[in-house]
Amino acid sequence: MGIFDALTTAVTGLQAQSVALQNVSGNIANSQTTGYKETDTSFEDLVTAAAQSQQVAGSVTTSSRATNSVQGAIQNTSVSTDMAINGNGYFVVAQPQSTSDNQPVFSGTDLFTRRGDFQQNQNGYLVNGAGYYLMGIPVDPTTGNPVGSVPQVLQFSNNFMPASATTAIDYQANLPSYPQTSDANASIPGSELLNPADYTANPVAGAPTPAKITGNGAKLSPDAAATETGTANLATLSATAGTLVINGTPITINAGDSAAAVVSDINGETPATGVTASLNGSNNLVLTSADATTNIDIGGASTAADLTQLGLSVGTTDATNIISQGAAAPNQTLVITVGANAPLTVTFGTAAGQVQTLAQLSTALGSLTGGTASVDTTNGNITVTAANSTDQINVTGTATPSVFGIQNTTALPANGTVVANDSSLFLSQSLAGGSVTAYDSTGAPVNMQFRWAKIASVGSGGTDTWQLFYEVNSTATGNAPQWQNAGTSFTFNSNGQMSPAVANLTLNNVTVNGTPLGNVQLKFGTNGLTQFADSGGTVQVNELQQNGFAAGQLQSIAVDNQNRVVGTFSNGQTIPLAQVTLATFPGQDNLQNLSGDAYAATAESGAPNFSAPGQIEGSSLESSNVDIADQFSMLIVTQQAYSANAKVMTTADQMIQSLLAVIQ
Repeated sequence: MGIFDALTTAVTGLQAQSVALQNVSGNIANSQTTGYKETDTSFEDLVTAAAQSQQVAGSVTTSSRATNSVQGAIQNTSVSTDMAINGNGYFVVAQPQSTSDNQPVFSGTDLFTRRGDFQQNQNGYLVNGAGYYLMGIPVDPTTGNPVGSVPQVLQFSNNFMPASATTAIDYQANLPSYPQTSDANASIPGSELLNPADYTANPVAGAPTPAKITGNGAKLSPDAAATETGTANLATLSATAGTLVINGTPITINAGDSAAAVVSDINGETPATGVTASLNGSNNLVLTSADATTNIDIGGASTAADLTQLGLSVGTTDATNIISQGAAAPNQTLVITVGANAPLTVTFGTAAGQVQTLAQLSTALGSLTGGTASVDTTNGNITVTAANSTDQINVTGTATPSVFGIQNTTALPANGTVVANDSSLFLSQSLAGGSVTAYDSTGAPVNMQFRWAKIASVGSGGTDTWQLFYEVNSTATGNAPQWQNAGTSFTFNSNGQMSPAVANLTLNNVTVNGTPLGNVQLKFGTNGLTQFADSGGTVQVNELQQNGFAAGQLQSIAVDNQNRVVGTFSNGQTIPLAQVTLATFPGQDNLQNLSGDAYAATAESGAPNFSAPGQIEGSSLESSNVDIADQFSMLIVTQQAYSANAKVMTTADQMIQSLLAVIQ
């Protein structure tokens, strides 16, 4: 039977080489297909059961072997929505099953692909060349964070961005040590300063506005009593005789005391300790101080056995107040002066008459002369307003004002208004400080113009002092206000640095050419404003940017290096719209191939994990991983093997013919 077995084996050989040829043919045909993964052929011999000395070479069978884990080369393209995955991962895609009202209807089954030639269709979906729709997670345009965690089909159709009002302006500039204005102040030799005496008083609707300091950025916690909770369950407590020392007062614990008895013992000493006791729902002992000025101190003289039974330990639990948070140290001061009035000095600390809590600070600020002062007891921001429109506010002392949100320690009344009749003089005594387009809440643009005027110099026996103005009405006439003083003096030391530093300045109730902007914060940063030598004598603006914008319509989309689809809007803003989800599999070479270079998950591949580490490269595509040279080599080998199997069949046929001739 060996001859007939040889024929059968040769047939399996021909079949196996035919499969190999088919795979080689498919690989070569798809060598230019985006994201295609070649299919290799594995051969396996089939041996019949027999004793070792009687075994013969068996037949052959084949199986296809995927190369999904082998990445193809990444090629740059000119299409902004093309995507290539550099590393591990698959795009999550969906295939529509039908349409309804000209919209695709999806089956809800996630499919996967490396083919990234996505383009936006007429309905705003990103669809690749094989008709698969890209999936991902939408991004909140305000926070930039993904909304949810389950991928969904992405659609970017007629996205609209609402307007955002200007609330902050980043401003950095160098002011010249010697300003080159067109009108030198002859009364001060060697200087070119603004002379307030030259200007007309402003009696019209721009009546002087009192100086004001508005706290911003304080992060203190509200006042709170101290609380300590024991770790022991006291449901079956039978106390050991001993002593519990709280805030220096010994409390006698009797032998056999229950939890209720211990609570009663502690509360009996509340007048001396300032601490009350209770039991929570878990039968833990809870100690609470009387207020935000009282701490809980459990002394080391307490009986160790009772501490263990009650779940307490030696140490101090602080109440929440200004001192315990480190906002101010004992005996530090905050001094607020309004005009020529007597200063208000707030002294921090725990001694009698000193301020320890935000509530006490609120009471102390109520004694300010010449104005009003208050503190937000939820965060510590202090606000000071002068009563007289001509008074200046100064904040000094040894405490750190910024802890209480005071970024500007000097506030001038906003009575530095320049009327239209004095505009030409003002322009000749000041320097241009740049301009920026700001936006109101509806997206209406306004042009904010800034100018700097030097009002004092070292040469005049003082320090170099500047004031900032912004234009409020470019068409003003007569005694109508045209320029507004920002209300803060900027002083510089001999090294050209601000002293004191002004990191932020809030312009209150800004209105420009009739368009209200509300409060706008100028952000100078730590060293944003300097006064270094400048041969030109002009203000060198290094940064002037604001955070508002008009409403906008989506113009185009692209892919960034954070695996996000970003949109560019007609207002010039570019924001993330969606996070592209990448999936990975424990056995990615066991995915089921689908037409169009897509895959479906199988039991052998495992479930997808939507946190693949691959990096998406925009305006790029992954080429096929087929190596033509390798395929041609395999083609030659396959052809030779096929011919050899055919030769075996020819030989077997000749042997059979010889056998038949003998029989005849």
